[in-house]
Amino acid sequence: MHKKTMNSTEFRDRLRAFMEALGLDEEPMGLFYTDKKPHRAVSPKAQVPVSRLPEESDGSLNWLSCALGTVRRARRNKAPACFDEAHYGCLGAAFYMGFKPYYEPFEPALISTGIPGEMEGECYLDSPEKGKSFYDGVMPPKAAGSHLVIQPLSLFEDGELPEIVILFPQREAMIALNALTVFLTGDSDAVRMPFGQGCCGMISWPRRYREEGCQLAVIGGFDINGLRYLKKGEVSYAVPIELFTTMVSRWEEGMPGTRAWKRVRGG
Repeated sequence: MHKKTMNSTEFRDRLRAFMEALGLDEEPMGLFYTDKKPHRAVSPKAQVPVSRLPEESDGSLNWLSCALGTVRRARRNKAPACFDEAHYGCLGAAFYMGFKPYYEPFEPALISTGIPGEMEGECYLDSPEKGKSFYDGVMPPKAAGSHLVIQPLSLFEDGELPEIVILFPQREAMIALNALTVFLTGDSDAVRMPFGQGCCGMISWPRRYREEGCQLAVIGGFDINGLRYLKKGEVSYAVPIELFTTMVSRWEEGMPGTRAWKRVRGG
């Protein structure tokens, strides 16, 4: 976990003001890896551990269990969502979380034009070859612990913060987050919307950008199979902890502190 110098009480007060200014009524969630499963954590059902695939697969894998469903449960219960090499939701999520270093042979066809007579494609890309190029290029960082946890920030102990912070804004709040991100980074390309399924946008791309030393925000939540696990109009907005703490500290300096934004908010 990332260690932070800001006084915990000060940070919580600043975070509360930040959320109120943006019109967000649900606290952000933090993503981190650990070797200890948190108390009260919710997890997907156990499947064949990825370390024993494909040798021990008996065909009973739950291909349709979406990791976003577990995150939704965690949001509703204000609890940690916890994943590991046996509790990953689907094999795509295991890849994006860094537990499994390879993707399944059928996945490039699944996200593109499918396999005639066997599987309908999702048509995000126009050929399995382009699907393969995507999977070869996304390169999710390796899991940094035996468990991946996504939990509300209020569950972190004093002095501990995550790698990545994930918010779930709707349109107006996303406008403010976008503007503030660009303002604080000075980078007009600081907000990215790279292709990828829901957990790829929340986990893989943000972690990869951070490991590359980039202070970038990632908008996700455009996977049609994951829409049912988001509220209507929501997207995911994932930022590295270093950028997020700056946003909380300095939001008044940017667009969310202007009279124009207050008018949008009805103030």
